[in-house]
Amino acid sequence: MPILDRLFVASTLAVSLVSPVFADPDDTFNIYVAAGAQQDSNLFRQAANEQSDTVQTTSLTLALSKPFAQQRFSLDATLIDYRYSKNDYLDYQAKNYNGAWNWALSHRLTGVLSASRTEAQNSFVDYTESTPERRKNVRQTDVNHLGAEWQVRGGWRLLGGLTNTKQANSQTFSQQSGFALNTWEAGAKYLWPAGSYLQLLRREGDGEYIDQQLVSFAMLRAPFNPQHDTDFRQIETEARLFVPFTGKSTLSAKLAKQAREHQHFSQRDYDVYVGRLDYSWQPTGKLALNSSLRREVAAYQDYASSYYLGDGVNLQPTWQISARTVMRLNYDWQRRRFDGELIAGLAERRDTLQSIRLGIDWLPARWATVTTSIQRDSRKSSRDNFDFSTNILSVNARLNF
Repeated sequence: MPILDRLFVASTLAVSLVSPVFADPDDTFNIYVAAGAQQDSNLFRQAANEQSDTVQTTSLTLALSKPFAQQRFSLDATLIDYRYSKNDYLDYQAKNYNGAWNWALSHRLTGVLSASRTEAQNSFVDYTESTPERRKNVRQTDVNHLGAEWQVRGGWRLLGGLTNTKQANSQTFSQQSGFALNTWEAGAKYLWPAGSYLQLLRREGDGEYIDQQLVSFAMLRAPFNPQHDTDFRQIETEARLFVPFTGKSTLSAKLAKQAREHQHFSQRDYDVYVGRLDYSWQPTGKLALNSSLRREVAAYQDYASSYYLGDGVNLQPTWQISARTVMRLNYDWQRRRFDGELIAGLAERRDTLQSIRLGIDWLPARWATVTTSIQRDSRKSSRDNFDFSTNILSVNARLNF
């Protein structure tokens, strides 16, 4: 029996047995079973010869949350099965988890010890591969973090932390290679009685590209050398501000300067400003709006670029139609500028991406949620044959018990 049918039968039986026992977020232990389908009119994000497909997903989540004196322990573990109707060579199972120990040695010294893993197919917006057997490229991201906050006096706090991040691709993805990065951070934070805070952090780390091979200039001269490095150092200075204006609106802001320095090929280096501005507003009990402006940087290494800067806008209005029905709109616009070319004179690449999604969440019971949505994504690029558009329809159901 296919896994979709097995999970459906299992969840139906479970609901018939335990539906009187409603799920509650405050419960120590919760189980979530979900199934869904997504129809995509242009799965591989192609300018021509578009290929549609339907992706079926089933998932099982076990969630544990347990307070103990001043401590709190939490763990979410999810198994997701992805099945493609036409391109079944893309089928895979994702094993995700997120665990945390929110610890406290005293009311003045607190922190978190956390570990997480996510597995997902690399987006075909960035990953382009014409060979079918190489299109399945699952990215695994692991993040382990230890953070501490010490209340020195009044509103003053000292912050510190260590983070290990590892990203690996199941296939070679030279533009966004897998890496391992170890960082430390230290800083200070001032918290006002009303809940506002200002935070300053310094973050430094050493990284290694885990699936790149060094080709020195002695082995291959420029401009033919791809200049794929093996080691890098990343430095970031960051300021954060959070302000709860009223009971109905909040503002959060981040401004940072991030630099990445490579050991062998300095032409891959970057030193840029990034940031984010988020504003949340709830004018009534039924209407809400989350909005954001952002600038982000990401490595994207080929002969024409070493990284891209992305400037974006996001709007998410929400309407609570009734006690059991919510309508959500999500609009996202982003402009990417690819910089750090290796060969002078190559045509600059500039992309504009847009996404608009309209969805409805329906709660027929406290233990069940049904979500349906329609979405349109598109890209306009200065590079030939990189434009695309796609329409996505999806429906999902989740049972909580």
